[in-house]
Amino acid sequence: MNRLLSDPRLLFPAALVLGGAYMLLMDSGSVFAVTDILIWVLFAASLNLLISFGGMVSFGHAAFFGLGAYGLALAIFRFNLPLPLAVAAGLITTLAGATIYGALCVRLTRIYFSMLTLACAEITFSTIFQWYDFTGGDTGLPRFVEPRLGLSAQHFGLVVLVVVLAGLLLLWRVIRSPLGLAIQAVGENPARARALGINTRAVQFAAFVVAAMMAGVAGMLMALFYGNVFPDYASLTFSIDVLIMVVLGGLHSFSGGIVGAVVYKLIDHLVSKHLMLWQMAIGVVLLMVIIFAPDGVVGIAKRLKTKLFGEARP
Repeated sequence: MNRLLSDPRLLFPAALVLGGAYMLLMDSGSVFAVTDILIWVLFAASLNLLISFGGMVSFGHAAFFGLGAYGLALAIFRFNLPLPLAVAAGLITTLAGATIYGALCVRLTRIYFSMLTLACAEITFSTIFQWYDFTGGDTGLPRFVEPRLGLSAQHFGLVVLVVVLAGLLLLWRVIRSPLGLAIQAVGENPARARALGINTRAVQFAAFVVAAMMAGVAGMLMALFYGNVFPDYASLTFSIDVLIMVVLGGLHSFSGGIVGAVVYKLIDHLVSKHLMLWQMAIGVVLLMVIIFAPDGVVGIAKRLKTKLFGEARP
């Protein structure tokens, strides 16, 4: 069991089998909620790569979520492209944005990097919001395609499950690769990394692009899930939501973004009908985590495991 939980090469196939069974056996309402959570899991995991491993705190990660969603939607709505080409358009749009913004942002560090990502995101949001003739402006592009591509909730949920697990596996392999080790070295101590001969700016740029592309994929899944896109997809609200997920789950852990997204969206689905209660609930939970468990929900789980089962054997 310990080996299963600690080795993603075994965990991901198990998650695919169990998740697939859940999608096929549960009612549409439950599958709908889980599908939404899965999309946010990939979005949060992409930002987690930047923050937990690259040491780069982005305040504008939703820009790429929105670029992926709008790139796909516009390809279908404005140019009548088939789905495979629309997906390619979404990826190309995200890559173009990541290349331009990444080249600008990695020139700066710390709070200056964070503020520049925020500025880039605001440029993206404003362009989408104001370019009414092309993007639909504040009304977005409602029903640019049939929600879930006309598939049942169960079948579309399976598609999302496969794509999200593939994205998570790709992120895990990047972290475990030589590039991932370089990203972690730069994130921990840029000066020492430069002394070791690592091109810190190139490494940060690579991490930025990988994280942005995964966010773009999540945005495309969201667009297909609901069959519409809105400027909110690239808004500061979405950027802050996903940032909270990463902090809530726990920094410096691959599973932090995943767990944080699940916890955040579960609270959302449980109490979102009561707006004031929802805002209060997430505020209280985040405050408790920051004060009493700065390593997040994952850190709490690790401490509980140690207390219950003792230290793992070497």
